[in-house]
Amino acid sequence: MRTMDRAREACEKYLPGLAGELQGVSLATLEAPGGPGLAAFRRAGGPGLLIPGTYGGGGASALDAVRVGRALGAISPSLGVAAAMHNFSVASLVALVDSEDASGLEWMLIESIARERLLVASGFAEGRTGAGILDSSVTAVPVEGGFLVNGVKKPCSLTHSMDLLTAGVALPAADGQGGTELGVALVPAGSPGITRKPFWGAPFLAGAESDEIRLEDVHVPQELMLRPQVELGSGLDTLQTVGFVWFELLVTSAYTGAVARLAEAAVAGGRGSATDRAALVTGMEAAAGLAENVARQVDAGPVGNDELAASLTARYAVQDLLVDVADRAAEVLGGLAFAGSPDIGSLLAVSRALAFHPPSRTASAQALLDHCDGAPLRVR
Repeated sequence: MRTMDRAREACEKYLPGLAGELQGVSLATLEAPGGPGLAAFRRAGGPGLLIPGTYGGGGASALDAVRVGRALGAISPSLGVAAAMHNFSVASLVALVDSEDASGLEWMLIESIARERLLVASGFAEGRTGAGILDSSVTAVPVEGGFLVNGVKKPCSLTHSMDLLTAGVALPAADGQGGTELGVALVPAGSPGITRKPFWGAPFLAGAESDEIRLEDVHVPQELMLRPQVELGSGLDTLQTVGFVWFELLVTSAYTGAVARLAEAAVAGGRGSATDRAALVTGMEAAAGLAENVARQVDAGPVGNDELAASLTARYAVQDLLVDVADRAAEVLGGLAFAGSPDIGSLLAVSRALAFHPPSRTASAQALLDHCDGAPLRVR
């Protein structure tokens, strides 16, 4: 498929040797806890993909980033999802460097991520039914020299491999009037008070290390607590909008790659009619094209409300496409193939998982309808 040819070319350009190193490793091994994918990603320079070359990173564009993400998802869905979580956090930090909210520390941090190949876990949206993407059960209390952070994040990808955790926290309002604001804590993985517990019980995507992180009186210095100018539940500021656009782009691309692996196997197998196989190619090209169109908008800049709406629209459309393509591909491969290998069942399950990432279709439905009439997009 041309869509996957371009993805693999981008992956080799920015992460040289990664695909070759993992070629021949079984999908079951790559998807298991402790699999070799994340270590290979780190060795290939993956942590610096979205960091400008000035700071030692790869300087990938949004378009190239979604292509790399698609290639990673095809190699290993777990790796694709974990890389998406890391990269969207990094993209948000990179955006902060040039913003008026920057403290001067951010450029040192992103340079360290690139040069030392640090993995960044994302502890934002809650795994709670009905919780908004700006809600947080993690709290931060001001103390001398910083904050004490308490709470639980689950699931949290890269739980065991992370070097740094970025976590959304509920902060007392800076004006002292009793309100609550959103803060973003940058927490070194080795900080006292951080513990990890098993959480992910599903047999698929286990290699993404999506377990539980518990924070108990974790001290976060003042300079490592970012305070975007937004009240909890009130809406998104510019930096958060950038972060959410990147999140939707990257996570959508990871799952697109995973389903492309299944579709490519079906096309190569030669079973079914030409119409059946062409439908798989058409679906994958459409899914990839939707994300790439938004990526081109991001590269053209600036990123704002319209780009957020476009990224959500693409994500929900791709979400439906992937389920349809995966079902068709499994049917073309046939029952004997399904019974003879765990890979088909695993990839079928993965094809459904995009629906579980925030924000839910239900949460965004009215906001997208209102946006069509010219209203600002308010994501919950």
